[in-house]
Amino acid sequence: MKVFKLFFKIARAKAGIIILYIGIFLAICFPLVHSSKDKMDFEEASITVCVINEDQTEASRALVDAIAQRNRLTDLPNDKQKIMDAMFYEVVDDTVVIKKGFEARLQEPSGDDEEPLFTQYKMRDTYQTAMVEQYLNNYIRFVKVYTAEGDTLTEACEKAGAELAKEAEVEIVTPPGQEAPDQNYTDNFALYFRFLPYLFIAIMVNVLSTILTSLNRKDQKMRIECSSVKMSSYMSQIFLGSGVFTVLIWGIFMVSGMIVYGGVYQGLHCALAVLNAFIFAVIAALIAILISSFNPNGTVVNMIAQILGLGMAFICGAFVPQTMLGDGVNMVARIFPVYWFEKANDCLAGIQKGDLSDVGLCFLAEGLYIVLLVVLIVILSARRGGLVRQKKAAAQA
Repeated sequence: MKVFKLFFKIARAKAGIIILYIGIFLAICFPLVHSSKDKMDFEEASITVCVINEDQTEASRALVDAIAQRNRLTDLPNDKQKIMDAMFYEVVDDTVVIKKGFEARLQEPSGDDEEPLFTQYKMRDTYQTAMVEQYLNNYIRFVKVYTAEGDTLTEACEKAGAELAKEAEVEIVTPPGQEAPDQNYTDNFALYFRFLPYLFIAIMVNVLSTILTSLNRKDQKMRIECSSVKMSSYMSQIFLGSGVFTVLIWGIFMVSGMIVYGGVYQGLHCALAVLNAFIFAVIAALIAILISSFNPNGTVVNMIAQILGLGMAFICGAFVPQTMLGDGVNMVARIFPVYWFEKANDCLAGIQKGDLSDVGLCFLAEGLYIVLLVVLIVILSARRGGLVRQKKAAAQA
């Protein structure tokens, strides 16, 4: 097993690359997976408002109290420049000036047609300013309705404030068809598996291709040919080393996934996601073996790894979900194995519509890529072996 030992001796020299990718990956994925771990809930927003009461009457003070029920009040001098400076530096979100004569004009039937009762300072139109403006309009409308029904202005202000202080009952529902099919494999945790194709391609191409390229160097091949190791034994040990290396990389990411998951994977969908990851790890390893057949140097290998990894990750739905990509992009992405990995992962997490039969079709598509890559590797190896034999025969002649 000398070749096998040599394989992992070279692999140990590349351990830093593996640790670097794993560390960065976990540092990014762990907070992403756990950022939305709690159930989504609704919380009413409140903003910081400055209310300048120029009227100083009972009705104007009642309005200030009503605004304070839903927002945070702050004090500012009645100076337009200072108010605009405070809003520019986001000290306040909105400023309302209750104009003098507010109470008297509020009781006039024609008050709606006259000059506005308020001055609202704002840097730009935002949902905060729109919310305050709508609140003020509703308050005035309620007051006028109650006074028209015969209530005094004081009673109308109290009822208007009470009406606007009511809290609506909010219930967050999941649209039909978007429920998670397996609560053990949520869309949050699916993020971890979604990014795995890029990692597998980057590590396999950068490490496995480099190892195989090193073993295929001319001086290394000459030593092997001069040794007692048969070519069949040499090739079997190379394939054994590549297989063990692939399983080790896959196992490392599955174990690190348990750390992110919070324990041992549970449920059928988690098991299928692990199987999906293993199938793609084999695909990434075969891609690395295919690349090593051309004996590229280290710079070219790194360039190929980034082009393949990043390119397929963006097009096929690893970095941008497939549901957000256009039909044309998804159609082109079907020719790459990453697309079928991501589709299976999204179906398992309930991000895309699909059942286990759709996941099975994705596994079948990935299996076809494995067969295709194996055939290409065998053809290239046989062709290269034929060329070597021709050169030897020519040399002996």
